[in-house]
Amino acid sequence: MPNLPKISIVTCSYQQAPFLERTLRSILDQDYPNLEFIVIDGGSTDGSVDIIRKYQDRFAFWVSEKDNGQSSAINRGLKLATGDIVGWINSDDTYAPRSLARIGEYYAAHPDVDLLYGHTCVIDDHDKVIRRLLAVPTTAYEISHYNRNLFSQPGTTWRRKLHERLGYLDESLHFVMDSDWWMRAAQSANIRFTPQHLGNLRTYATTKSRSQNWDSDYAEFQRRYGVEFDGWRQKWFKLRRYGRILRDPRNWLFAAGLVS
Repeated sequence: MPNLPKISIVTCSYQQAPFLERTLRSILDQDYPNLEFIVIDGGSTDGSVDIIRKYQDRFAFWVSEKDNGQSSAINRGLKLATGDIVGWINSDDTYAPRSLARIGEYYAAHPDVDLLYGHTCVIDDHDKVIRRLLAVPTTAYEISHYNRNLFSQPGTTWRRKLHERLGYLDESLHFVMDSDWWMRAAQSANIRFTPQHLGNLRTYATTKSRSQNWDSDYAEFQRRYGVEFDGWRQKWFKLRRYGRILRDPRNWLFAAGLVS
């Protein structure tokens, strides 16, 4: 498809040598024709820098030095990005095959869309699919009150002008900085869902989300946006969500593992 938008991808990393090359190759091997790839490493000493140097001629920018944490590193990369479309991916997650082309084609065909998200898979250390996470069309109200994981970070991109308008990640948050940013976007932008596989979220014993305490970040999120509902309202929301999934056969095919 001609006139594909320039996509800037930021990967931030620290001591992730076992996974880093798979993350980098999940982007580079797609050969997207208008890619700007930025890698921000926090001063790793586990061999990550050797991996980065292996591909350095294909990066627009890379650095390996001590930083102020994940949110700060992501923001540094986003501030360097010049693409029309931007996103970040952690160095243990991966993009799905052809996802960049799907993303570029969607934005080219929908100039009114500010943020796009799609389906993701949860994968293990060896890239085996553990489960499939089906996203659905949603709103800021639903994200804050029913399910803060209605779409996941590896499958989400947005127009650069959106973070120029809304600001960058809140660096005081270390676990829900992505959910906080999705909320800010959903409250004032045109967010859209595509029923396609866009990314993979890796889980393993020492992943940040499983090995550290999120309580203070969640408490702050609730203070800003309200608490999650339970009881009959949560059950009614789940029924509505299933209804949205059933409307489109592409969701069923993804859930059954019949499309990649």
